[in-house]
Amino acid sequence: MSEQPLNCFPAGTLVTIAHLDAGRGAKAKLYSLGLIPGTEVQITSGGSGPCRMKFRGSELVIGQGLASKILVFKAE
Repeated sequence: MSEQPLNCFPAGTLVTIAHLDAGRGAKAKLYSLGLIPGTEVQITSGGSGPCRMKFRGSELVIGQGLASKILVFKAE
C-alpha cells in the first residue's frame, strides 16, 4: 500500500495513519490530539480548505500544513 498525505483524499474516505512526517513539535501536537499511527480516520471534508475528520468518537479540524504531514493509506 502506498502512503499519501491525509489532504490528498476526498471527503468520505476512511484511511489509516501510517506515520507522521513532521518535526518534533508538530509530531508532539498531533500525538496529543490522538493522531497516532494505526488510528482509523474518516475524512468528512477535504479539498483546499481546512481538513475535517472524525476518529475515536471525536471530530477535528486541522489546517493543510498539518494534514500534509500525516501519511496515511486507504483503509480496507
